[in-house]
Amino acid sequence: METIFLGILIIVTIVCSLIFYVFWQMERPPGNRPSKYQKQIGKKVVVLAGDSITHGRIGENYVTLLARRLDESEFTLVNAGINSQLAWNLLQRVDEIIDCEPDFITILIGTNDASAATSKKEAEDYVKRMKLPQTPDDEWFRESLQELVTRLKEKTSATIALISIPPIGEISDHPAFRISSDYITTIQEVANVTGVTYLPLHEKMLLFLKEYSGEPTYPFEKAKAGMFIACAKRYLLRREWNTIGQEAGFQLHIDYLHLNTTGAIIVSDLIESFIKSFNI
Repeated sequence: METIFLGILIIVTIVCSLIFYVFWQMERPPGNRPSKYQKQIGKKVVVLAGDSITHGRIGENYVTLLARRLDESEFTLVNAGINSQLAWNLLQRVDEIIDCEPDFITILIGTNDASAATSKKEAEDYVKRMKLPQTPDDEWFRESLQELVTRLKEKTSATIALISIPPIGEISDHPAFRISSDYITTIQEVANVTGVTYLPLHEKMLLFLKEYSGEPTYPFEKAKAGMFIACAKRYLLRREWNTIGQEAGFQLHIDYLHLNTTGAIIVSDLIESFIKSFNI
């Protein structure tokens, strides 16, 4: 009996250790985050602000892809992405972006705002988990995003771009997909009002999905489990992000919210073109 108990204890310990390891990998902060930034004379500073898509531990890291394309003797990239954050959360840490004295700022935020709008349960979860002062909605997203951009314009001399969020999932008639499409209208309107550049990521992805449509193998309601399974395949089995996404029926994602390598390349393409168009 003791042998059986010991065997079960060992198995449970191993499983718990593996789960902890996957979560640790998912939450590891970027090495080039704002708090680690050190000014380098003669280099232009690019701050990439956002949520987990920018953080780059759940899905492909587009900041890393972009860094490979830009001359490291000319540019320093700062990853200001944090998992699960909404526009309001990003606004609360605007000072860390300002302190980097950036030359360029890109903002890719709103996926979690849109996700919170998909159901009352999702909204309640975000309020609790992200310590939000109110229930997220489109109007609050607009206010937070516009205040964020306004403060960055006032406190920095950076050239700023707002990036439209990726679609949630890849089925165009799914309610979550349609909500994400509604949120890009708000992003575009804020870009127009504040006079910053708008980068049409969502629109580029829609064009891609018209040719290479995805068919997810599980429903949106199981997105959190799908996210963990995708990360377990990556960090335990060393699978490629594109392979992981394709196994779950996605062409641009690894789950309903996060991007595979193909999706991340589209992001880095847009940002590279934006930077080079102003860096003449």
